[in-house]
Amino acid sequence: MPAAPRILILLAALMIAGCTHLISPSPAEKDFRVLKTQLAQQQDQLASQQVLLNALLGDNRNVAEQQQQGFANLQDQMERLRSVTNRHLASRSTTTEGDTCPIMTSGLSNGDEQCSGLTTIGSIEGIRLLPPDHLFEARIDTGANTSSLDARDIEFFERDGDDYVRFTLAGEHFAEREAMELERPVSRFVEIIQASSKDNERRAVIELQYRIGSIERVAEFTLANRERLTYPALIGRNILRDLFSVDVSRQFILSDPDELEEAAGSIEGEG
Repeated sequence: MPAAPRILILLAALMIAGCTHLISPSPAEKDFRVLKTQLAQQQDQLASQQVLLNALLGDNRNVAEQQQQGFANLQDQMERLRSVTNRHLASRSTTTEGDTCPIMTSGLSNGDEQCSGLTTIGSIEGIRLLPPDHLFEARIDTGANTSSLDARDIEFFERDGDDYVRFTLAGEHFAEREAMELERPVSRFVEIIQASSKDNERRAVIELQYRIGSIERVAEFTLANRERLTYPALIGRNILRDLFSVDVSRQFILSDPDELEEAAGSIEGEG
């Protein structure tokens, strides 16, 4: 082969080898491309995480705003309730200071009771026990803790494991003069110190419904033989408290003496 063609072939081979060397990337270029790809993936992940974080922050802001709104609504409700309560108290104060007595509504009276939130009664009044729906004459005693009722033939017994008492209301307390027997559960027992005896007296306490004037409640009564006393019933502080004020200079403010005389007679003695 002539020398000229061989030189051309050699030059062509060298050019091809040089192009191949230029096209093939170096290891550093490969590493750079890998790092660039990884960086792009991390940027995509960071962008996704940012989106999630923004969503979470947005939800938290919504929750915080809802809580703040709920707290504001609660404060508004409290303010409205406070306003209504103040108006109600002001209304009650006006009613108490006016002409209408908050306790006394109807019933027999002399028309000049003290309207101070308490109904005024005299030193002697009528008390109606329900049952037996009978009017008893009673002495008002502000020194006695518990009210008392005249009871005869007192007997104690048990019913279903509970203490009961059977007693008789004397016929002298009734217009028909017929005794009445009653049975009641015992609420408790009390020890009464007797001035005339060294031994204390154990008395049963029962609950009875009563009415004085227009006021009707349930109260405790001790059972005791008051045969030698003037009045068959005694009204103590457990009935007077928060309901009545006592005018000791007057009698029968809320009662009709004629009706009491028809109901029963009096026995000589001390009340």
